Amino acid sequence: RRPSILEEDLNKDSINEATLKQLKRTFYTNIPASYMKGIVDEVVPKIGVKFEDLKDVYHVKLSDKSRPEATISCKCRVMKEENRLELYKVELNQIRHMVHDISCIEKNLDLRLMLSTKRTLTSLRDDEEKSIKVLIASAILDPTSKGGLRWPFGEASSPGDRYRVIGVWHTVSRVYVSPSMRLKVRDADRFDFKTSVGETTREITLKLKGIVSELLGKKLEINLVADMLENVLKLLWEHFLHFQAVHNGNTAAMDVPIFS
Repeated sequence: RRPSILEEDLNKDSINEATLKQLKRTFYTNIPASYMKGIVDEVVPKIGVKFEDLKDVYHVKLSDKSRPEATISCKCRVMKEENRLELYKVELNQIRHMVHDISCIEKNLDLRLMLSTKRTLTSLRDDEEKSIKVLIASAILDPTSKGGLRWPFGEASSPGDRYRVIGVWHTVSRVYVSPSMRLKVRDADRFDFKTSVGETTREITLKLKGIVSELLGKKLEINLVADMLENVLKLLWEHFLHFQAVHNGNTAAMDVPIFS
């Protein structure tokens, strides 16, 4: 979270709740390298998660004229022998059922708690799948380009312009897991074709697998879910929010999706 006015400059006695609500705030998930290193070196051994995988993924974001409200995300891996992308999953943009940004006043990091679901496209028609694969196949791997990809002139859209590339992400993630949680430490390089704006970020997300299992169970025990969430928040407070993570005047933050 990055407030538009620094909190230390606010006179608490003269600011009422209505005024505070008018302040524009942005939840900024980029974190310093020192914080990420501290999580991997110090926190991972303490919370009982084990290294599972290193994932190098390109995400190609497409608009779809038949679904103007949706963004299609194509997950791709690199075929190193052929120096090209291979499509392995197609998803629609996730549905966010709940997003709650938590200001941790006593810490120098803030927290986002999110409940969301992903939608994997498994019923593409042959012509739809072919059009998407043609777009992916025409991508050129270029480490000097923002997002790591570029397209030859005129080839960033499918015939008929149904699908159009609107963004690319290149993410390299280290994944750590336990029976109840999944920790992802990620470097991301993004480029938005619509705004011509790119950014590189370092991000940490903690997916709460144990709570997900309860939410999807046949009998939902509200008290049990509440207790599990309380324990997770305690773990976050003790291990994730105490690092010296202030960087260039910005307050870092971490993202905790309950379900994705």
